[in-house]
Amino acid sequence: MPIEDGKEKIVSIQDVYDFIPIDEPDESIRRNVKRLIGTADVYLKGAIAENYPKDDYRAQQSALLIIKELYLNNSTTDSMNNNVKKLVDDFCLQLKQEMRRKNGQG
Repeated sequence: MPIEDGKEKIVSIQDVYDFIPIDEPDESIRRNVKRLIGTADVYLKGAIAENYPKDDYRAQQSALLIIKELYLNNSTTDSMNNNVKKLVDDFCLQLKQEMRRKNGQG
């Protein structure tokens, strides 16, 4: 799991650069990507749980899809492509249900 600025992150800045892709990021792009990583993390905490598994590939892929959508469209997740939105929602629901089972709540 990537650690940046002393904090554990769902994905690294380099992961985002590779996924979007961003060839030559300047400082403004770097700051924007860092903010979007935080935004995706908060989104996933709300969609799944505060302690969602950041090492789960579905959570990481969801974060990358959210970041890409926000970066490229510079908008909110409400306008996310329907297929991408459904995929992210499905990943979040799966993770939420698995966490409940592990905690004996379902």
